[in-house]
Amino acid sequence: MRHTTDPGKAWVGPRGTALEAVIESTCHPAVRRVADVLRTPSGAQRVILIDDEENIAQALRCGIRFDSLYATIGMESAVPEIFIPAGARHVPMHLLSERTVKELFGNDKRSRVFALAHRPRRPTLGDLSDRDGDIVVLDGVRLAGNIGAITRTACALGAAGVVLLDSGLTSVLDRRLIRASRGLVFSLPVVLASRQELRDYLRQQGISVAGLAVDASTPLNVISTVRRRLALLIGGERTGTSDDMDVLAEHRYRIPMTSGVESFNVSVATGIALYERREGRMSRWSETCAQLR
Repeated sequence: MRHTTDPGKAWVGPRGTALEAVIESTCHPAVRRVADVLRTPSGAQRVILIDDEENIAQALRCGIRFDSLYATIGMESAVPEIFIPAGARHVPMHLLSERTVKELFGNDKRSRVFALAHRPRRPTLGDLSDRDGDIVVLDGVRLAGNIGAITRTACALGAAGVVLLDSGLTSVLDRRLIRASRGLVFSLPVVLASRQELRDYLRQQGISVAGLAVDASTPLNVISTVRRRLALLIGGERTGTSDDMDVLAEHRYRIPMTSGVESFNVSVATGIALYERREGRMSRWSETCAQLR
């Protein structure tokens, strides 16, 4: 059953499109579709949920196909032209009451603006071959917040992609990971793989592995001098890297720290390593340009 907070008055959306009245029941078909997605394990979803304006906008820029858009009363202005580009102007939009949104999400994170979108193709290790930059390998990193932050940093500093080993995730389009990455999980290949699959891929591609370790003798700044492409192996803060992957590391580096500090947050350590790699590439590029003058 459907009711409106202002009988007879529909919401006027972007481009002056007249939309249906405010939805005040979780029994409404459009709301039930969202509930079905929330109940379905992320690995089995054909339709995914994307929270918040920034993440929706990023997904649109990456060509993700949208199914429907939702906004809570008072957030109509948060559906600007960027959400309705030429290819998505006919996406159905629904306005929900605060009560409906609260009942829909329960104790989960409630977004004032969210969308349903068609799941894109799952990235594979092969997708990394056609991209420049190093590969970030997260071995046993399980917190979605850390994985998302690393994805953002990897995208910003020119990595080819991120590979997740033993992450506990069944899909890289997990709602938490989309939020934590600010939607950049749609821009950069984030690949779920087994350790054996990754070992085979690295061997086939001739990619060396570089690890970070507090007991390594070589300081991290030396990593900037390595000219070949690397797989940067990063382990969990408590468990470190697995023995299966650690034996593959041809290079081992430490990040100098003051005494009394055991380790960096995994996302911070990854960011420092990627920055050093980027500085090395930029320095070599500048030297090459100077020689050509």
